[in-house]
Amino acid sequence: MKLAIEMFSIVIVVTIACIVFSSYISTENQNVKARDFYNVAVNRIEDSNCDAQVIKQCKEEAGEKGYMLVTEDNSLSENEPSCYVSMEYNITFPIYQMFGENKSKKVVIEGYAR
Repeated sequence: MKLAIEMFSIVIVVTIACIVFSSYISTENQNVKARDFYNVAVNRIEDSNCDAQVIKQCKEEAGEKGYMLVTEDNSLSENEPSCYVSMEYNITFPIYQMFGENKSKKVVIEGYAR
């Protein structure tokens, strides 16, 4: 009987640990995908020398993915274009969704495209 209780306790602890760790991994995957998109968008803006059409395309793609991309022209001269690029997105926590709560956190990434 003692062995059955110990095994049951171990199974419960391992199950809870798996749920917590998978929730953490899911949250990190959301972060990685957003940062990858941000880096691609900044690189595209830099490669186009802050072209308005490319910025518009990046904003549209960000909107499709649930991100909000904001740019601001910070060019000092026409020969050296520069843009401030900021992206806002929400991270959801899957462990809270299991219990009926939809908690999310707003995250902002900021940088420059030069």
